[in-house]
Amino acid sequence: MEQRVNIKFCYKAGKTATKTYEMLVKVYGVDAVSKKCVFEWFKRFRDGEEDVKDEPRSGLPPTSTTPDNIERVRRMLADDRRLSLRKIAEELKISLDSVSNIIHEHL
Repeated sequence: MEQRVNIKFCYKAGKTATKTYEMLVKVYGVDAVSKKCVFEWFKRFRDGEEDVKDEPRSGLPPTSTTPDNIERVRRMLADDRRLSLRKIAEELKISLDSVSNIIHEHL
């Protein structure tokens, strides 16, 4: 969500999608959203979208955000606060979105 707000700020400030992506990589490093994602959000903003929240999705609820995974993420971060989202996701074999959700919504 934080990066989307930054993408929206850059869009409104007149930056290009490519320049915005480069800035995100400089700030967030390996945890930056993909270039494709930046271009998709720029398109949404060009189309008049103002909200940076995800649209509701149908389908099965997420299953990776379990009490066990929440505790595992908590322990990993207690051992090393500098772990990247990607490293945690690889270690636990869950998606980046699930790791991000656990950190921001449950910890």
